[in-house]
Amino acid sequence: MLKRIISLLLAAILVIAFAGCRNNTPAEAPENGAKEGYINQPGQAVPLSMNVTDASIFDSSVYDHRFTDANNAFAITMTNAVADDWTGVYSPLSLQIALQILSNGGDEETAQALLATVCPGLTRSDVNASSAKLLSMLMKTPGVTVNNAVVVNNAYQLSEEFARTAANYYRSSVGALDFSNPDSALKELNGWIEQNTNGLVKELIDRVGVDTAIVILNALTLELKWEKPFIAMRGLSPFYGLKGEEYVAMIQKTDELKFGVFDEGTMALIPYEGGEYCMAVILPEKDVSPKEAVSALIGRTNECKTGSVMIKMPKVDLNNKLDIIEMADKLGLKEALSANYVNLISDDSVSITKVLQGASLSVTESGTIAAAATAVIGTKGASLSKTDVEIVCDRPYAMAIYHIETGTVLFVSIVNDAA
Repeated sequence: MLKRIISLLLAAILVIAFAGCRNNTPAEAPENGAKEGYINQPGQAVPLSMNVTDASIFDSSVYDHRFTDANNAFAITMTNAVADDWTGVYSPLSLQIALQILSNGGDEETAQALLATVCPGLTRSDVNASSAKLLSMLMKTPGVTVNNAVVVNNAYQLSEEFARTAANYYRSSVGALDFSNPDSALKELNGWIEQNTNGLVKELIDRVGVDTAIVILNALTLELKWEKPFIAMRGLSPFYGLKGEEYVAMIQKTDELKFGVFDEGTMALIPYEGGEYCMAVILPEKDVSPKEAVSALIGRTNECKTGSVMIKMPKVDLNNKLDIIEMADKLGLKEALSANYVNLISDDSVSITKVLQGASLSVTESGTIAAAATAVIGTKGASLSKTDVEIVCDRPYAMAIYHIETGTVLFVSIVNDAA
């Protein structure tokens, strides 16, 4: 009996202690605690962690469908900016999100110059609200994640208004690193990118310096299974690329799919499990390049009809990096990226010196794995059977991954040569 009483007392003590621990953990950070939680003081390091985000903004924001049109127009601009013989993958959305965050660090004139290319026709408040809503919609699907981070050199103080906007509208983490040890800061930045792209984008940033003032990061990942899987074909099949004939592993299926036959090429929409996303596979007409076909057909999925489609395409495994500053002129971003951003850090301006994107795409018979990361780096005081249609991708072709409800393009891939 005594042993039983002692056991009951011990159990009661443990329950009380556990309840006490739970009560001592705040459910959410207080409104007036945000500054202490993530706005650094000069010389203070702040761990890179999720800061105070007002979740009600995501629930109450209104999605402006002009935002989709603007996003897809930028996807076309980005497609036209890559070389004609380029094979690779990129994410217009990852770059857009990073630049949309950046726009909040400029004065009104600088912001509008940037948004005139990234989101023409929309104000900064329109863009922030629509971005918040889009992020909440995209991440409803398991397997799709979007993460953002703002990292300031702890020699400077991050602008509180900028940090709150990045947190509240873009779910951005905020941190302050010691850039007096550039190698250590670089390791942390690339570590965040690698972790938030599931190891698919590595060592995106090649260097930072003691004069690096701020880094804005976006990571976008997607891992989805096809609604109905392909069949992996035995042996290798020819692919007639720009570099000549190569033999590659192919996947194939015949299914009821949405498709469209256009002057520029044939497009089929292949749904992923859950129905929230699809891949548009675009086979150009023989006198049309993949770039031209993508530019012509993005945004025209609503013109597709349902029919029996046989599709045969290579397995894909792509990984590449792009220097956006080198492409700035073709992207229409040269002026905006050359401007000074006065609202990123307190009491000083910052110039954008690097914009980098790394992206990865794997397409197999079971589904698709894709990841992209974008880094915007600012420096203080510097400058910048019987079927209705058959699609046999045995020559240069293209792919685009869509969020179906909004029609937003997340990834685009041009395949001129087999990887």
